[in-house]
Amino acid sequence: MADPRDEVDDWLAGEVTPLYPPAGSLERIRRRARQRRTRQATVTVACCAVVLAAAVAAPKLILAATGHHAGHHGPPPVALGSSPPSVGQPTPNASNARTPDQHGNATQDRQRTTLTHSWTGPPANFQPASVTFVGTGSGGVLGAVIGQAGIPGKCATKNCTSLAGTANYGASWYGVSAPLAPGPDGSTGVSQLRFANLADGWAYGPALYATTHSGWPWFKESTDGQRVIDLEVAPAQGQASAFAVFGTCSGSGPDYAANCSSYSLWTSLAGSTSWRLAYLPAAYQQMKSTTSAAPLLVISSGSPGSDTGYLITPSGVILSGPAYAGSGAMWGKVGTAPCKPGPADPAARTAASPGAQLTNGPELLLACDGLAGSGKATVLYRSTDGTSWQSDGPVPATGTPTSLTSAVTGQAVLATTTGIWYLAGAGKTWQAAGIRGGAPVGGFTYVGMTTGSQGVAVPADTHLGEIYVTSDGGQTWVPSPISG
Repeated sequence: MADPRDEVDDWLAGEVTPLYPPAGSLERIRRRARQRRTRQATVTVACCAVVLAAAVAAPKLILAATGHHAGHHGPPPVALGSSPPSVGQPTPNASNARTPDQHGNATQDRQRTTLTHSWTGPPANFQPASVTFVGTGSGGVLGAVIGQAGIPGKCATKNCTSLAGTANYGASWYGVSAPLAPGPDGSTGVSQLRFANLADGWAYGPALYATTHSGWPWFKESTDGQRVIDLEVAPAQGQASAFAVFGTCSGSGPDYAANCSSYSLWTSLAGSTSWRLAYLPAAYQQMKSTTSAAPLLVISSGSPGSDTGYLITPSGVILSGPAYAGSGAMWGKVGTAPCKPGPADPAARTAASPGAQLTNGPELLLACDGLAGSGKATVLYRSTDGTSWQSDGPVPATGTPTSLTSAVTGQAVLATTTGIWYLAGAGKTWQAAGIRGGAPVGGFTYVGMTTGSQGVAVPADTHLGEIYVTSDGGQTWVPSPISG
């Protein structure tokens, strides 16, 4: 009897005619495979980069019920945080780097560089608009600037907004991935930068973008049509908090903070997808302003988790409360400022609304501007908690004050449209700072001290392509060009 397996063997050994799939099937399979790889890569990057949760969904604004208990103008002040690691120099590859184009402009976006890992220089023609530093101590400080760079219309992306970082306080610079956004233009674009620590940062003014991985990737956050005028952070243990002044404004072009009729204070936790109204008294949930006078906001650092926020309203009332978005505590009125804030743009200040500068060193400092054309000097005031203020006398500075800073007791540094003035130690007198090459035309828009000795300043003329740094407490300043 024949072995039944012989027929099977014969069949297996026979020639097989393949059955081809329907037309288009292979392309559909390839397309699904590409989509699957894209999803896997997205998940991998999200896990490694600790990106904002639910990044594909636009963050929502959550209105806080009135009375419910749940929880400076210009560039933001310097951030203080933990000591950062050294900047890495990984070898770029096709998936995480792009070479400069023929115009020498390094990639503004998608190069996947961060404050702590970069392998490229900043784009050419950098025009810095805002600066922020994280960390304290020599060799333990990382900083970043935001601005426009490259050649309009020939940048590596459709936008020329760029970031540059430094690990040696401006001695040299490297590229950092920037938000895919234009410069400030009415209700769109960004111009200011603020980091709470090595990971969590925000780019704003007037739009709002956030990162939770030192600069790559960035995600656009919803402001419900309002403009972000100011933003401060509290680098508390665990999750950092951000507080932002939103404004209803109609200014056009770079004057995004002009013609503002009302303001409100909003808050969010780093990595959150939502912003909500801060818990302020009902009368200050919406702060009206007939002169475009903008609120002054600072956060005073205490022990970890005990930072305190201070807000001077357009009417001069001082509100204060815990600077933690999830604290569940209501801010309350603590006093009245010796002067009222003015418009965010120094050029818009008048005799009726001259302006003021607020900073948060070891004590609160408030510089009340003299009335324009009146011959009255700017006066400096000090306070421990905003309830009462002591006059420190007039400040013999020329020009219009733009920014105030302090890092140690007795120190005060004031930037104006003509230069920088400093006060060091109790009983000392104000002096004009020495500036290598002379003060730039238009003076400075911002000054900030990271420590008692180290500080940075941003010139009004961004086309200079540099910021200024000090290492002696603000007595002398030298330019630091933003270049590789």
